[in-house]
Amino acid sequence: MTSLHQEATTRTPEVVLDSAKGIFVLKGESYPEDITGFFGPVRVALTQVLDEVENGLNVEIKLIYFNSSSARVLMEIMDQMDEKAAEGVAVAVKWYCDPDDDITREFAEDISEDLSSIDFTIIDEAIE
Repeated sequence: MTSLHQEATTRTPEVVLDSAKGIFVLKGESYPEDITGFFGPVRVALTQVLDEVENGLNVEIKLIYFNSSSARVLMEIMDQMDEKAAEGVAVAVKWYCDPDDDITREFAEDISEDLSSIDFTIIDEAIE
């Protein structure tokens, strides 16, 4: 079973990935200096988790802020999960948006429109 836990820093979100529990959480702020260095291991672990989960993957995105490079990676991650969902892996995404953050909400809405196989929910809730 694959698991990955990275603590949040001032520039990177907390990451929790666990195939045994079927969870993937991104929480905090995301504007790493080295986008590939940060998200590379996350993408590798996600690939393994998607191959291992038995009862699906529950995803929580709770990002207060993310830059354009992070946005691109988030789209790629969503596409990756959508492909596995199309193959039969149940993937449910809960994307939390601060009610006052129209930019993040619009981004989440745009992403959700491009996904065909993921159960995608936008939740208006203050992120701590």
